[in-house]
Amino acid sequence: LPWGYEKGLLQFQYKNGQSIFGCDEYAVYSNQEIQVADGVVTKIVDSDLHCKMGGKFRTCLNTPVFLAVWKRILTDDRPHLHDWTVKVDPDAVFFPARLRAVLVHHKETPRGIYLNNCRFGLHGPLEVFSRN
Repeated sequence: LPWGYEKGLLQFQYKNGQSIFGCDEYAVYSNQEIQVADGVVTKIVDSDLHCKMGGKFRTCLNTPVFLAVWKRILTDDRPHLHDWTVKVDPDAVFFPARLRAVLVHHKETPRGIYLNNCRFGLHGPLEVFSRN
């Protein structure tokens, strides 16, 4: 988000090679162009990034925001270059090395693979999809 603490988190992660910056390739998305670090500028998504709160767990009802981000990811046509694509919120705890260790146990299928990150269903802070 262009407001709040997330830019600072991304800058810290970049400086230390943590989170998405420990992956083979990374991109940062926002609704406006923001320089996160030298050579790291956000890619623009078609969303105001605002959402309502609600549902059983009183969480952000942000499916439209995630769909806008995934639309841009697919438009950029980068996922086909890698075995796996991971979408990570800046404030999610993500260790690429741990995920790599898990991924060796998941073989690609013709229909692709989605790794569920919660027994209660899809939660957006961390999403992992195979190439197909």
